Amino acid sequence: MSFYLKLFGAVLLVCSTTFCGFMLSGKLKSRSKFLLAFQDFICTLETNIRYNSDDIIRIIEKSAINPMLSAFSNTKSYDFSSYWKTAVSSIPKNYGLKNEDVAILNDFGKSLGTTDIEGQLNHIALYKDIFNQQLSKSKEEYREKSKLYKVLGFFTGSIIAIMFI
Repeated sequence: MSFYLKLFGAVLLVCSTTFCGFMLSGKLKSRSKFLLAFQDFICTLETNIRYNSDDIIRIIEKSAINPMLSAFSNTKSYDFSSYWKTAVSSIPKNYGLKNEDVAILNDFGKSLGTTDIEGQLNHIALYKDIFNQQLSKSKEEYREKSKLYKVLGFFTGSIIAIMFI
């Protein structure tokens, strides 16, 4: 009976560490998906700024059509600075954004809406390149580490389980 209990515990341990590996791998993929959605958002924002003379908050809310960007469409504020900070801080943690990504998002919002249309379009063009670089890094990191996390989770659990039995 004791052996079967240890075996059950070992199987449970292997399953849980494998699940952790898959969760870490999923965070890497979520980061790439979010950055891709934000790139689409920037393109839509650029078009809306060019052809729409509405308030910057309304333009952003209209541009944030992707469900991953719901933080940018649900915030109600009259001050753009607080609106942007609230939106960025309410991005779910399970998207796996790095501190560097959040800092770039905050920097993007600092200068948005403070200049004329041409200045905003130039600002958006600059950040398109920056987010493109972040997306490339994210995809490369996913390609390099995704399988590693999955396999490492399984083997870590297996080694501990063998030691446990």
